[in-house]
Amino acid sequence: MSQDITKYVDQVVSKLTGNNSLIEQFKKNPVKIVTDILGIKLDDQLIQAVIKAVQGKLSIEDVAKNAGGILGKLKSLFGK
Repeated sequence: MSQDITKYVDQVVSKLTGNNSLIEQFKKNPVKIVTDILGIKLDDQLIQAVIKAVQGKLSIEDVAKNAGGILGKLKSLFGK
């Protein structure tokens, strides 16, 4: 079961990554977007697990992206 969740999460994250419009849709209606991306209907417990994992991965990507931007600004301030 956890392998299925991982597979589903990876599929959804790969489709969402870099697609701001789809990410916004996911934030508004995650069940619909996950179902559309996977092309299958999951039971409520499984889809909620996938949604939480996708939200976590997207948050980590946002933090990493913001950290990279901050590091770049700090480097430019100190000339390194």
